[in-house]
Amino acid sequence: MQPTLGAQAGSMLFRDASGRYCASLAGYRFLSAFQPIFYKGGSLFGHEALLRVVDEGGEWRPPDRFLASLAPGMALEADRLARLIHVRNFAQSGQGGCLCLNLMPATVQEDQSGRTHLPLLNSMLQSVELDSGGVIFELPEFDVEHHGQPLLQGMRHAADMGFGLAVDDFGALPARRDKMGELCPDIIKIDRSLLLDYMAGQTQRLPALLEFGWQIGSRMLVEGIETAEQLEAMRALGVELYQGYYLGRPGELPVLRQL
Repeated sequence: MQPTLGAQAGSMLFRDASGRYCASLAGYRFLSAFQPIFYKGGSLFGHEALLRVVDEGGEWRPPDRFLASLAPGMALEADRLARLIHVRNFAQSGQGGCLCLNLMPATVQEDQSGRTHLPLLNSMLQSVELDSGGVIFELPEFDVEHHGQPLLQGMRHAADMGFGLAVDDFGALPARRDKMGELCPDIIKIDRSLLLDYMAGQTQRLPALLEFGWQIGSRMLVEGIETAEQLEAMRALGVELYQGYYLGRPGELPVLRQL
């Protein structure tokens, strides 16, 4: 076992045979995968950290469904453990560019005592020599629009600490986008459904959402690029950032140093 951040966390954290960090919680094993994100010209922007969940029988579980099935306190602990292994595995890899971390709203919102998890997360980054300026927090558009001012205040506080902000699944659901206009995230990740609609001939909505993002000063990223045709079509629209299986599948990063 590799003790980290106290006995409780340490009892759940370990390295595999390759030296990568994993975690266990309630009989489930957590692993890290990282999917690359590229600039329009093809150079690397960074990686999105993705959670992989394996049950006691060795079966892979969809992370979103797994987290949704947990009690709130357990879900928050699972979210924290996922961040811990992602940060350590990324730091060990020596990869350049940004690290994008998916978070639960409770991670950035103040709790009943007025505290957040952000100082602990910042300390974790400092302990592995990562700077907050290279870390981007991702939250779905649904959470941004429906969790109200406490979440917005928490995200602004994260930005004040130097973290980047990204909104995921943009355009997946109808929304007024009032909060998006207030937040002005650094990156907006267009939901893949809009890409598919655009390629099928529904060419009005995606450009309108791109224009909205540019007007509030956000970089625009299209997810789910799976073909050369999709990539070229998005380049023609002026999209800056790209992610998808055509460009790179989620996978493990090398271990260049052990923490």
